[in-house]
Amino acid sequence: MSSSGDSDGLSREELLAALAEQDAVIAALLAEIEQLKRRVGMDSSNSSMPPGSDGPAGRTKRAKKPRKPSPRPRGGQAGHEGHHLEWRAEPDRVTIVAPHACVECGRALAGVAGQVAARVQVFDTPPVKLQVSEYRMLKVSCPGCRRVVQAATPPGMAGPCCYGPNVRAATALLACNGHMSITRAADLMSVLLDAQVSAGFTGGLLPRIATRLGGFEAALKERLRAAPVLHHDETPARVAGDDDDRLLYIYTARAGKLIWFGAAAGRGHAELDGFKILPGYRGTLVRDDYAAYAKYDKDLTAVQLCCAHLLRALRGIGELDADDSRVQRCWTQPAARALTDAKAAVDKARADGATALDSEILDALRARYDDAVTWGMATNAHRDWPTGRHPGYTLAKRLQARAAQVWRFAVDFTVPFTNNPAEQPQRMVKLQMKIGGCWRSVRTAARYCLIRSYLGTARNHGIHPLDALRDALAGNPWMPPQTA
Repeated sequence: MSSSGDSDGLSREELLAALAEQDAVIAALLAEIEQLKRRVGMDSSNSSMPPGSDGPAGRTKRAKKPRKPSPRPRGGQAGHEGHHLEWRAEPDRVTIVAPHACVECGRALAGVAGQVAARVQVFDTPPVKLQVSEYRMLKVSCPGCRRVVQAATPPGMAGPCCYGPNVRAATALLACNGHMSITRAADLMSVLLDAQVSAGFTGGLLPRIATRLGGFEAALKERLRAAPVLHHDETPARVAGDDDDRLLYIYTARAGKLIWFGAAAGRGHAELDGFKILPGYRGTLVRDDYAAYAKYDKDLTAVQLCCAHLLRALRGIGELDADDSRVQRCWTQPAARALTDAKAAVDKARADGATALDSEILDALRARYDDAVTWGMATNAHRDWPTGRHPGYTLAKRLQARAAQVWRFAVDFTVPFTNNPAEQPQRMVKLQMKIGGCWRSVRTAARYCLIRSYLGTARNHGIHPLDALRDALAGNPWMPPQTA
């Protein structure tokens, strides 16, 4: 029998070291498995991920989840501006329709006077036919000095043949607002509007418009900085690189009818400062809890964290582990109910004409929230987690530290419960990504965002997109009004 020191065997110390190394590898693998399980279980219902990113499991979970009946009535909600055809007192054309013959005796009724019994108005466009206008510039000999003077070509015209402002505006609208490629926009112009425009002509309109909107973007940012409540958010997108795709970020800022889009290669302080909206802003900022925004808090009147994000985070902790879910829901569900009950109380108070929530109601709601969060911290303070603090403790600690920013909506009725006004316009970005796949560069994405900012803000102020684009191409873009 060989001894522990023989070269054929391992010493006790070496065996212990090997076992310790194996234990470390097993612990690391278990931690990685836990992280992967949590990541796989994340979807739009328990995280900040958009619904479009849900895989088959997330979609199946949404389909199986019982839907609670909404307390709101079906259809458009109160205050929603509907869109429908309205009767016109003075139609463009009136056509008299008379019966041909009597249905009883068959006698012809042509020329017999009658009375209007019913009316129907049909809204339609006339057949589109491209019209060609020729401008003939005269040259005239001056009677006084005999010098020959030729008339200048009107603005916006070049070459022997060119498209007019209406064709240029319609082509640009399809290219930048129709969620289609440049080639498809050009093809659609030829099919619908009888204008055989080329892809090169279509693509060249966008940089031409963007160069004329520099003054508009500066004015828009100035109006946003003056708004009392500002929404801000960002979402990832893709840009094609030389070797592979990489991420860029589309940012949105919104205040009432003002909406701005921007694009940048990164997601940090340099990009947020470079947009020149948040630096110098002094109002109330509605945002998520992304750490890069925190540097501006000291200069703000207040911050409202998006409660929709927080509710999804609470739901995610409640679904973190099947064995642990009952323990977690003992605090996540009461905290979530306190927030949703507070929103309902604010909505009711606002509907009743109040400008503030009753102090006793607010104190009771805050006490429920504080108790739930405290319980969450105590429950998870000493729970094991492979990579540090338990996620339940981290969330509860954040909700406690950011309580004033979570509950701002209940103190100031001008502040909304969620950051939806900034998040909803990002659906446009997701749809554009589904169709186009990616942008070719950050520069082209920024150009697209600038034009969308112009069209979105102008339309919110009642300006028709074609009129806005015609003005921009003519070098006189529409400008947002001063903030009251």
